[in-house]
Amino acid sequence: MRIKLLGPMDVEVAGRSLDVGPRQRRLVLAALAVDAGSPVPIDALIERVWGQDTPDAPRSALYAHIARLRHFLTRAARAEESAAKPVPLVKGAQGYVLQIDHRDVDLHHIGSLAEDARAAHGEQRVLALREAMGLWRGRPLVNLMGYWASTIRRNAESQFIGIASAWAADELRLGNAQAVADRLAKVLDSYPLAEPLEDLYMRALCALGRTSEALQHYAAVREQIAEQLGHEPGPQLRDLHMAVLRGELQTPHQGTTISSAPLPRQLPMNVAHFVGRTEELAWIEDALATPRPQAATPLVSIHGAAGVGKSALAIHAAHQLAHRYPEGQMYVELSGSGTGAPPLSPSEALARLFRTLGTEPPPPAVQADEAAALLRSLVAGRRMLLVLDNASDSDQIKPLLLNGGGFGVIVTSRQPLSALGGAGQLPVRPLSVDEAVALLGRLTGPDRVAAEPAAAEAIAKLCQCLPLAVTTAAARLVSRPSWPLAELHARLADEARRLDNLEIEGIGVRASLSGSYQRLSGNADPAMRAAAEAFKLLSGCSQPVVSLSDAAQLLSQSNARAELCLERLVDAQLLESVSPGRYQMNDLLRLFAQEC
Repeated sequence: MRIKLLGPMDVEVAGRSLDVGPRQRRLVLAALAVDAGSPVPIDALIERVWGQDTPDAPRSALYAHIARLRHFLTRAARAEESAAKPVPLVKGAQGYVLQIDHRDVDLHHIGSLAEDARAAHGEQRVLALREAMGLWRGRPLVNLMGYWASTIRRNAESQFIGIASAWAADELRLGNAQAVADRLAKVLDSYPLAEPLEDLYMRALCALGRTSEALQHYAAVREQIAEQLGHEPGPQLRDLHMAVLRGELQTPHQGTTISSAPLPRQLPMNVAHFVGRTEELAWIEDALATPRPQAATPLVSIHGAAGVGKSALAIHAAHQLAHRYPEGQMYVELSGSGTGAPPLSPSEALARLFRTLGTEPPPPAVQADEAAALLRSLVAGRRMLLVLDNASDSDQIKPLLLNGGGFGVIVTSRQPLSALGGAGQLPVRPLSVDEAVALLGRLTGPDRVAAEPAAAEAIAKLCQCLPLAVTTAAARLVSRPSWPLAELHARLADEARRLDNLEIEGIGVRASLSGSYQRLSGNADPAMRAAAEAFKLLSGCSQPVVSLSDAAQLLSQSNARAELCLERLVDAQLLESVSPGRYQMNDLLRLFAQEC
């Protein structure tokens, strides 16, 4: 039995399609198949199937569908030529599990083939990509409606565009331009705004000698992008258009510029319970899409306090934009604000990028600027995304910035990296109270939050609406299912225990803030150490907002010297400047400062 989600939802047995039943039942089966082999909580199943249109007795309705699906699975097993056993659909402590081989669910199978392709070379890579392309039957779950189905659809389509781009690039390298042109013509009917595929389709047409058709196609694509998105095609597609006009485009028999090295796909797993940040995500997308001067790289610098969700935002945005960078997405953890490993040096980071691209890094004797120049030559003209997570300062980042309009770079850091010229600066603030409560509900289960809405809101506020604090609080609740939310609220309300209850397995607010504090207290610069001392003293201030003059008196310093200390704390995200000459330390910072 095979469950097909890449196209209309379908179940196939011995080459024949079987009728699963009405739409909700197909949704139940799809919701289980997406997490094949893993438990899906009952509340999650209800949300996936009905969303906000929950029936009066959702659990009863779900149980009825589960019972009928078990009969269906038994009937499907009888239809197998080998009289196979039914696929088990079992209920455990954590929810329902569909125990089906991942290879029998096309959504999982295509992901496995993509991984195989990334790890393989030559013929094996091409064969894996061809098999993956063969699984695609059209828009995923096209016959199922609802928010959850549309989310799965978007994610699968983004993955497919990357697979199709890699497949087309390899087929062009092998001289199979006709196969590329034929297949992409059909794919682009569904995804006319996927510029990486438009680029490869035009290259295939030119390789077949159909240059005028490629130019006509560009004109149609440009008009469609302008009409639907309100801007010109991206620089890569515009550059290709000019190359076609000048007759400069290389065709396979002239030597292609497309690399046969495995394409890096290094982004960490996407955040499963991401909430909010709609405006920030749109801003990042616009910033990376904005045309730049020739050879300038679109660069976004995300900065904010410890635990505010910078990395989660960057990784989530990178996954959403991955289809724009079909030649690879690279990720480097720079360890700029942790308390464990020291920050990664530019030379070490460059060496990792060389190895990612399948190239031996230069010997240690080569200076970082020379190595950076070599790396820029290696990636010139490629459409790639680079995420540099947790940077310490601008000096760590500058050698890693790669040239080219086809490149995109996302950097995260605690302090603003103002020395990065041309970077779009995006400060990240805590979530709203409603968003923080929604995050708590997604992590602990909506029923627990709905049962105690006042306690949930109080927990969010005591967490300062910081995603890290809310996530840690939720982890504590999940590991203690017998606790009502009011119990955790009471523990967090006790200032003496608040940071302890926002720490689990060494991860939490205290550990995160320690990185920022130790960068000051352990600094060789006496001015930085003085700022660390000021941070501790400010915790004794009785007012939530302190003026410069009051802070100077508390620190026993002049206004001018006190302001230098305070502004250094603002840069380190250990203090907030609410207006000129007025500063604020939130409760979690104050409690940590008192501990220090």
